[in-house]
Amino acid sequence: MVKKREMTVTERAIIYNRRKSGETLSSIAKDYDLSPEGVRDIFRRLEERGVAENMTRSGRKRKTQPRDDRQILKEVQKNCKVSAREIKDTLNLDISETTIKRRIRETGLGGYVARSKPYISPANRKKRVAFAKEYFSNPLDFWKSIIWSDESKFELLSCNRRQYVWRKKGEAFKIENLKPTVKHGGGSLMVWGCVSYYGVGKLCFIDGKMNGPGYVEILEKNLLRSIDQLGMRNEYVFQQDNDPKHTSRVATKFFEINSIPVLPWPPQSPDINIIEHVWDYIDRKIPMNERKNKNDFKNAIINEWSNVTSNYLKKLVESVPNRLLKVIQANGGPTKY
Repeated sequence: MVKKREMTVTERAIIYNRRKSGETLSSIAKDYDLSPEGVRDIFRRLEERGVAENMTRSGRKRKTQPRDDRQILKEVQKNCKVSAREIKDTLNLDISETTIKRRIRETGLGGYVARSKPYISPANRKKRVAFAKEYFSNPLDFWKSIIWSDESKFELLSCNRRQYVWRKKGEAFKIENLKPTVKHGGGSLMVWGCVSYYGVGKLCFIDGKMNGPGYVEILEKNLLRSIDQLGMRNEYVFQQDNDPKHTSRVATKFFEINSIPVLPWPPQSPDINIIEHVWDYIDRKIPMNERKNKNDFKNAIINEWSNVTSNYLKKLVESVPNRLLKVIQANGGPTKY
């Protein structure tokens, strides 16, 4: 049976006025494909209510009681990662998971993919906050004088990179529509580099596992040349993280002999180091067709490194005070950077 459409407010008003003027129920009903009783009901409702609009409908009866809603919210507040299925089983609710999700959304919460961030211990959180508070008020000129450094591993066929593809429905497994992966990522390239407000320094590829003496060898060949290349010989501070090879005796001795000032660095703080964003930027810029082998991949990394613009680096350096502020606001926890 086909359900008839609902009468509009205008149509009801016209029917009411025609009936009010003395027109018969039958003649009005014929024009609107209604029964005479239907016309009478419309006329009577308008006489009683005085308006032609629909009354607010109560809708479908709610499947949960206020007590159920409170218990659902309590479970979410205890564990933000709890699933609707787990809530249903824990509370023994005779409702669907969709209803549970709807109740959660009604509280203003939404479901999102959890961001991946490293765990930061309570002790290291305190150290991060202490660092942020100590350096937060430093002028921008101080951060312009920093030479930021770090190592990074570039995966030849990274499984973590999102790859979008335009395809038709049912063609997901056609060869050209697949993102090729191999076990252990198909190999990787390890690099060391440094950047500053004024540009990129030297880039060095690392063969094998690096230790303290190997790190010093990299610094001897690349850091001093980078300082000259960036025009920062007169005033600079070198930044590195607290990796054991960075703080080894041989590395410490190298800094002392060459009178290189090193910025004290809080543990577990890649979100403050701007070079982490440079590595990510380069990785995202290199398409999969330039990752066919290590030689092509190496050339692509070198090319993208040389194309990092000074404007991009300046924006990163200028963001450091805000990074420190976010660390303080997060009480030393992970930030958006």
